[in-house]
Amino acid sequence: MRWRRVGAVLGSVAAALGAVVAVTGVMVVDVTKADGTRVVLPVPLLLAQAAARFGPTRTAAAEVDRQIARVRQYLPVAEEVLAAVAETPDCELASVDQGDEHVRVYKVGPSLQIRVDNPRENTELNVPFDLARRALQQARQGRVSPAAMLAMLRHSRLTQLVDVYKSGGDHVKIKIW
Repeated sequence: MRWRRVGAVLGSVAAALGAVVAVTGVMVVDVTKADGTRVVLPVPLLLAQAAARFGPTRTAAAEVDRQIARVRQYLPVAEEVLAAVAETPDCELASVDQGDEHVRVYKVGPSLQIRVDNPRENTELNVPFDLARRALQQARQGRVSPAAMLAMLRHSRLTQLVDVYKSGGDHVKIKIW
């Protein structure tokens, strides 16, 4: 009888942990090397958020603060532009070509999509507007918190944040589930 209770308690704990991960989301880092080696690392967002509270280092935080101070006067305008772009229909916002390098910026659904293509790599970055809006608000207040940014990813389910193909065959994807 006692072992049934222990089993029931352990089962309940496992179910509760599963429910927390399901509610808060998972970041999946998927790395495929050119030789075919593949590593898929699922990281619960709650765990990533907790780990982010221990960083960045003081030096990195000071550099971020210095950069924020440099652009602080432009942040209200950036917030207005971001809000306006978020309301527009899907479209190409910018296109820059220089030699064999190409940069495209798109508004795609609830995200800003940035594509950079060159002979060495092809990179696609998807930034959800909610995440960008929150980052700008925090910057205006003087401090950008990595933990808060990770917490915002909970609202960006089923988003592929990063997709990088290297010319040698390496491939890295980061998705939020």
